[in-house]
Amino acid sequence: MKSASTPASWQQLLRGPYLAEQLQLRLDDWAPSLFGFNLLKVDALSAALSLQGSRLLHSVYLSQHETQHQTGIEADILGEATAMPFAPGSLDACLLAHVLDFSKHPHAILRELEVVLRDDGWLIITGFNPYSSAGLACMLPNVHRKLPRWQDMVAPGRLEDWLKLLGFEVINRDYLGLSSLFDFSVGGQWRRRLYPHYCPSLSAVYIIMARKRRYPLTPIRQLKPVQHALSPGMAYQQK
Repeated sequence: MKSASTPASWQQLLRGPYLAEQLQLRLDDWAPSLFGFNLLKVDALSAALSLQGSRLLHSVYLSQHETQHQTGIEADILGEATAMPFAPGSLDACLLAHVLDFSKHPHAILRELEVVLRDDGWLIITGFNPYSSAGLACMLPNVHRKLPRWQDMVAPGRLEDWLKLLGFEVINRDYLGLSSLFDFSVGGQWRRRLYPHYCPSLSAVYIIMARKRRYPLTPIRQLKPVQHALSPGMAYQQK
């Protein structure tokens, strides 16, 4: 089965407009806690989302694909997420909307972001959960082109393990399905509280916010050799 190409808009993704709307609601909730100068958005799906409620002053759109200029959002930079043209520690935040799902080198992208993000910088990632309805849907003949391949989807638990190894601390996480069947207005708050803890494997899409941490190393004091009262060879006289 041929793998799907990176979508140039949310309309090209299965239930894309609905997912974009729900993810934007999560970003609106998290945005006020973000501050700094430079925000990086990678690829068209990220560029279509907004962090307008944050205190980030500038936004840069990096596209890895020339065909993504058709979205109507002009890319600021054309390049690869595995070799970003930014100085180490020059970015305050980065948004990756399903970028890892369509990449052959997702871990290499995370390693590159660990370099270009400043200490305590924010990283927001959305992705498809392979152990959910999205994982089943990508195997259907009429649907697979609107989703990444099952083996390319990065499970949320696996992603959190990668982030931990790279020195990131997960601050927030949320999950949502491919439909609004369980998104009741009355139970919305209840669902958001319980899903991250009890039902993450049942949710098709996840969104994770992490911060790059650098903890100072405390040097271990060298223990001084014990000074014995009697040295070897000395005689002890008993009174």
